[in-house]
Amino acid sequence: MNNKSAILILYAEIMPYNVITFQALLKRYKDYILHVVSWGEDKKLTKYQAPAYERIHYYTESAYDYKSLMRLYMSLKPALVLVSGRMEKSYLKVARQARRDGVIVVGTADNQYFGTIKQRLAILLAKLLYRRYFEYMLVPGLYQYEYQRRLGYERDKILFPQYCADVDLFTPSKKTVGEEANRRGILFLGRLHPIKGIELLIKVHRKLYEEKTISDKLIIIGGGPLRDKLVLNHVDHLVYHPFMEQSAIIKIMAGVKYFCLPSRAEPWGVVIHEAACAGLPIITTKGCGAASTFVKHGYNGYLFSADDEEALAFYLTKMSQKNPAQIAEMARRSLSLSRQIQPDMWADTLASLIEDDYRTPLVSS
Repeated sequence: MNNKSAILILYAEIMPYNVITFQALLKRYKDYILHVVSWGEDKKLTKYQAPAYERIHYYTESAYDYKSLMRLYMSLKPALVLVSGRMEKSYLKVARQARRDGVIVVGTADNQYFGTIKQRLAILLAKLLYRRYFEYMLVPGLYQYEYQRRLGYERDKILFPQYCADVDLFTPSKKTVGEEANRRGILFLGRLHPIKGIELLIKVHRKLYEEKTISDKLIIIGGGPLRDKLVLNHVDHLVYHPFMEQSAIIKIMAGVKYFCLPSRAEPWGVVIHEAACAGLPIITTKGCGAASTFVKHGYNGYLFSADDEEALAFYLTKMSQKNPAQIAEMARRSLSLSRQIQPDMWADTLASLIEDDYRTPLVSS
């Protein structure tokens, strides 16, 4: 018989946006205990370390081969297993066994559908690649929902949301029109990787800044493979910060005018949700998954096609021409849109699968 209080999470890299949803679940449901297996230093892309928290037990993926991971699963007898997609073969083997045992198994997927040969092949083999492992799929938004439907999942088997910003942490306690007049700077927050479009942003911004078309400096936060290739220090037009804790990022967000993420590809992009929570107007690309929820073109920001240099220059210029009252109005709209997804939604979505599981008859009192 399954242990109804145990939830096993088999994940890739744990990030702050994961932790806030874990904590939300445990605050709302006092009987649950989370057992989280995730990547260690050998695979992690960031320096983030999840904090200790009551009723969350963390395990390092590299310390477990398939047999020891299966022993962990068998010892826990979880009511639900959450798996971060098809990233780890050992995770899939546990998911397959859990399905055989009648355990609720939820997969996650943030891939958008582009109709590639690989995706069309996955659709043909969906039962073998996905549905035999995952009864449900947890996705972040509409673009991912489309793909899961093509993979054969029924509407009621596709769950929302997969990701969520720490809404309370990023939302300013007070925001007035008067404060907008003092805001300066354009914020980029993300990995310094070609896929993020950071090289294009620096190029376009520098040109506009040197021409005095715009006066706001570019503020860059993040690390990555391009860090040593880009000219980030001792230049007049930008300010660079390496990896920063969220508490420090929030202080910077409180002083900038707007946020820009010119990604070439972005399955979701929690940072867009965080920027919306902070009450920032947003410029980003049409392919960013989170833009479908948190950015409405001309309302609280602007959307453009990836790698479109002229369009990026146009919208940076357009934003620079707005007065404080217009920026403040866009900021309020971002703040309003940010409330569409909150940590409690993730918590209730998962907990309801256990609480309302028709396979476990209710005991009459």
